[in-house]
Amino acid sequence: MKKMKNLSLFILLLMVFQAVQAQEYFLPVSTASDAAKQYYYDAVISSQHADLKAYSESIQKAVKEDPNFFMAYAHLALSMAGLGQNDGFEQVAGKALAIPESQLNPAEKSMRKALEILKKDTKGDLSPVLNDLVTAYPDVPQVYEMGVVVNYWILNDYQAAVENGKKLVKLDPKCSACYNLLGYAHMENGDLKSAKSAFKKYIKMAPNEANAFDSMGEYYMNVKDYKKSFQHYEKAAELGMEPSRQRAEEAKRLMSESN
Repeated sequence: MKKMKNLSLFILLLMVFQAVQAQEYFLPVSTASDAAKQYYYDAVISSQHADLKAYSESIQKAVKEDPNFFMAYAHLALSMAGLGQNDGFEQVAGKALAIPESQLNPAEKSMRKALEILKKDTKGDLSPVLNDLVTAYPDVPQVYEMGVVVNYWILNDYQAAVENGKKLVKLDPKCSACYNLLGYAHMENGDLKSAKSAFKKYIKMAPNEANAFDSMGEYYMNVKDYKKSFQHYEKAAELGMEPSRQRAEEAKRLMSESN
């Protein structure tokens, strides 16, 4: 019985520790639903590893638990804007902006400004919003994750994406997928050596994560090392990332043509 009590206490402490870790990474959210909050956390982590199916499932569960979960809608809307899904962005941003501003915390009010800017122009300058968030939450890693995403996918300012990525991994060096974001920022900014280093770190920290190998496969494709690109894409496919299988075939074809 004592062992069972000790085990139960350990599990409880572990859950509390994980919750505290999550709170330290994420901007504050105003939902009162713990379940919605956890689904949102799960969704963001899935997006970091490019697991779009898991991201979509978790974010939908979050807003089902709390239909007024502003930050969940805002995150999904920003993701859609970055992917160029303008119709989806309009729909989801509309749901977020329909939530009264009086119900939002300061971080969410900043995110609301971002959505208002993007509603007018999907390539609108979000730098003032990011600066406000950095000023208000300088030690919150998610601020800099958003900085990478916004500068990379929306503003196409790859140097700014690199700067945010560096701050992100400095604040949270245990975030494996954060090195993936940094790697892509470096690669698009033309610093292939730093990109490779970041992707290697991602693989080392997450050796069972398919996306880590897929990213390195893309790096090797960029430097025209088709053999290594094929090997990494094939590994990603073996770990369950189905689109990597087609990329592996493309690398294999290019490898054959270059011989």
